[in-house]
Amino acid sequence: MKGCDGSVLLDGSAAGPSEKSAIPNLTLRKQAFKIVDDLRRRVHKECGRIVSCSDIVALSARDSVFLTGGPDYAVPLGRRDGLNFATEADTFANLVGPSANTTTVLVRFAAKKLDTVDSVALSGGHTIGISHCPAFTDRLYPTQDPTMDKTFANKLKVVCPAADTNSTTDLDIRSPNKFDNKYFVDLMNRQGLFTSDQDLYTDKRTRGIVTDFAVDQELFFEKFAIAMVKMGQVDLLTGTQGEIRANCSVRNSDNYMLLKEVVELEVEEMGLSMF
Repeated sequence: MKGCDGSVLLDGSAAGPSEKSAIPNLTLRKQAFKIVDDLRRRVHKECGRIVSCSDIVALSARDSVFLTGGPDYAVPLGRRDGLNFATEADTFANLVGPSANTTTVLVRFAAKKLDTVDSVALSGGHTIGISHCPAFTDRLYPTQDPTMDKTFANKLKVVCPAADTNSTTDLDIRSPNKFDNKYFVDLMNRQGLFTSDQDLYTDKRTRGIVTDFAVDQELFFEKFAIAMVKMGQVDLLTGTQGEIRANCSVRNSDNYMLLKEVVELEVEEMGLSMF
């Protein structure tokens, strides 16, 4: 969480674990990391190593939103990939956990220069995706959260018995595979999965924004696009800062194959042969 520098893509090193292996990120799908690096390989094959993994992530996020029914928007490019690992402490300090209340949500986003509307709009990204039971069962056991609709809670208890740690459920019960404004309709019906979701409707600072987005999808799309562009420019590395990774999961200085290629090229240019 050093900014939009592709730090979450890095594997751990001998010096310690990476952001990718931090507990909040363990549910990120391994296939997604493979897809990002496959895109990197295809782009670099056609264009050379001039496009960063960070830019590929930003573009992939935009296209994923659009292809599932959400807004299209222009993505400013020119990011460079970071050289430093983010620690597990960095991850916990910057991400919003599922048990967070609205104050925590707003404070965490404000630290990245994102305002209240941005915070609610970006939370609307939960219109797509799934969650594992442990992220929300504190709202079901030992007593049910009174802000949760009873019928909704009873259905969740069937999916997630008290001791279950592996089952999953959709974040948006109305249209789980479509990017739309139904997440906000869920909140108005007390069917938000996480505390960090439902509290946006409970809290008077954000309730009106939730309502506006629930009744006006185009407004949500507009504000979501603005917030995504703003978030994508947090603590950027540009120009000669950072690097363009030859493998999204490894810094160039740790990439044995890249270093081998560089040495072989230098030796070849010197007119020598490798043995």
